[in-house]
Amino acid sequence: MTARGERWIGHLDMDAFFAAVEQLDRPECRGRPVIVGGLGPRGVVSTASYEARAFGIRSAMPMSVAQRRCPNGVYLPPRFARYQEISDRVLAILDRAARTVEAVSLDEAFFDLSQFGTTLPAAESAARAIKRRVEEDTRLPCSVGVGPNRFLAKLASELGKPNGFLVIDPGRVRDVLDPLAIDRLWGVGKSMARRLQGLGLLRVGDLRAVPLELLVREFGSAGRRLKQLASGIDETPLRGEMEAKSISREVTFPYDLADLREVESEVRRLARGVASQMRAERLVGRTVRIKLRYPDFRTITRQAQLGHRTDSVPLIEAHAVHLLHDRTCLDEGGIRLIGVAVADLSDARERQLPLFPERPG
Repeated sequence: MTARGERWIGHLDMDAFFAAVEQLDRPECRGRPVIVGGLGPRGVVSTASYEARAFGIRSAMPMSVAQRRCPNGVYLPPRFARYQEISDRVLAILDRAARTVEAVSLDEAFFDLSQFGTTLPAAESAARAIKRRVEEDTRLPCSVGVGPNRFLAKLASELGKPNGFLVIDPGRVRDVLDPLAIDRLWGVGKSMARRLQGLGLLRVGDLRAVPLELLVREFGSAGRRLKQLASGIDETPLRGEMEAKSISREVTFPYDLADLREVESEVRRLARGVASQMRAERLVGRTVRIKLRYPDFRTITRQAQLGHRTDSVPLIEAHAVHLLHDRTCLDEGGIRLIGVAVADLSDARERQLPLFPERPG
C-alpha cells in the first residue's frame, strides 16, 4: 500500500444484478421475490432479489430448496446476452472515467481513483459521480466502495449494500475491521474459518492481535497474508497497472454454460473487448490465447501465434473462436470461466503489414 492518503481504489458492484435486470425489464416483477437460475431438476440459484433473500434464498442454493422456501416467487432462466449488454455499458462508463479498470465479472469491477487527486474528498466526489452515471444510464442500483486498496474498497461496497456508498478512511481501518466476522477476510472459506475459530479467533480483531509466528506456523504463507489483511494491508495492484505483457478479459459465470453457442458468443464478446483495448492503448500483439475452466476447476489454455502483430478486431475474434472449437469438449457439464488474451505485445508503430490477409485454420 502506498503512503497514507496517496492512493484510492473504487469498487462497483451491481446489486442483485441478474434479478435487478429482470425486474427492470418486467415491471410486473418489481417488488416481488425474483430468483434467476437453472430451472431444471439440478438447477441452482444464480441471483436472488433482495425480496427473495428475505426468505433465506442465496446464490448457489439448489433451486428445489429455493422453491420450497418461496413457492410464490418468480423463477426465471438467465438471459446472458441482456446481462452482458448492460455490463458492457457499465464498463464503458468506468473506462471513460478512470485510467485503470479491472473488471472482475459481469457485475463488478475495480477502478483507480488516484488520478482525481490524493485527498479523500476528491476521490469520494469522483466515485459518487461514477455511481450516479451508472444508475442514470442503466436505471439499476449499484453499490460503490472506496478505500486505499482493493481489499478495503471491495469490503466497503459489501458493507454498504444494497444501493450504498461507503468510504473506508485509512484512519478508521481498525474500527471497521476489528468487529467483523473472520470470514470477511479474502481467502477465508468455510474450512479455514473453522480452523481459525478452533484457535479462538472469531473476529478480525482477534486475528490481528495474534503473533505472526503463530499464524505462519499454522497456515504457512497464507498466515502472513491473513495478518496483513486483518490490518487492512493489501498491496495487490490492479491488473491494468502491471507491465502489459498481455491484455486479457475473462468472466466467471454464476453457473456453468453447457451450450456451445453461448460459450462462442462470450468468446467473441471478450475477444472484441481485448482488441478494442489494444487499439485504445496503441498496442499490437502476436499471440491469441483462450482459457476455459470446467466445473471441476480443471483449466485449459490454448494459443495461436500469428505471422505478424495485429490489433485487428475481426482477426483476433476469428482466432479466438477457432481456438475454442479446436477440440473443446462440454461433456464435463459445461464451462464456468472463459478468458481471452492477446500476448507478445509491442507499440503499434512496430506493426508489420502482411502481404496476404491471415486467417485461422
